[in-house]
Amino acid sequence: MTRHRENPVVAVWSSGAEDEEEDDELLTGLLAAARDIAAAERVADALPRIAHGAVATVPDVRDAGVAVRARGGVLACGGHTTDTAARVDQAQIGMGEGPCIDAVAGADTVILPNAATETRWPRFVPEAVRHGVRASLSVRLTTRCPVGAVNLHMTRHALDDRSARVRTQRCARMFVAYASLALAGTDRVENLEKALVRRDVIGQAKGILMNQYDVDDGEAFARLRRASQTTNTKLHDVAAWLVACRAL
Repeated sequence: MTRHRENPVVAVWSSGAEDEEEDDELLTGLLAAARDIAAAERVADALPRIAHGAVATVPDVRDAGVAVRARGGVLACGGHTTDTAARVDQAQIGMGEGPCIDAVAGADTVILPNAATETRWPRFVPEAVRHGVRASLSVRLTTRCPVGAVNLHMTRHALDDRSARVRTQRCARMFVAYASLALAGTDRVENLEKALVRRDVIGQAKGILMNQYDVDDGEAFARLRRASQTTNTKLHDVAAWLVACRAL
């Protein structure tokens, strides 16, 4: 009996076609998530979209959260897909240990491949297991502001298999790169809007001083600046106070 041999050229082409199809699906998911994140008007609104985008894009991820540095440099949960994700991220933050903490500190990408055998983070891992986490992956956001990490939690199986682990890490890093670019755009727009609002308030305050004391634009601004320096108060806050008093 003659054994049928698969044509190696066909085999290679088939494998390549499957890989290409998988890459196309990933790219489609990345672009869809990035558009959704970029459509947010505020960074605070974009963070939950990042968490949901991670679940929709990265294979085998069912729970995700985003932790960012709030005012004062303290990490806080910025968005999550489920209560499980929120509790796991809060545990890392509260204990000061875990993949998220290491990623934000500069490790970039940190993997917890199997919670059942993990010896790092002795306080955090048992808490993660209690919430059903079997593996976890944290990838640092590439944005300067906010500083934080995307935390991906797997509850169905661990990441002992090297090929699965590499694939998950690759997809996660690509997703966070796209998400970070979209988030940076949202941050720029939000800061621009704040700057315009501040400029408008300062302009109103200058107008009040110009009208009340018959001074020009430069002198009105100089008076606002002196008041700011004398009271050790931000210029915008001085202007806002003056506008509010005039409205009374």
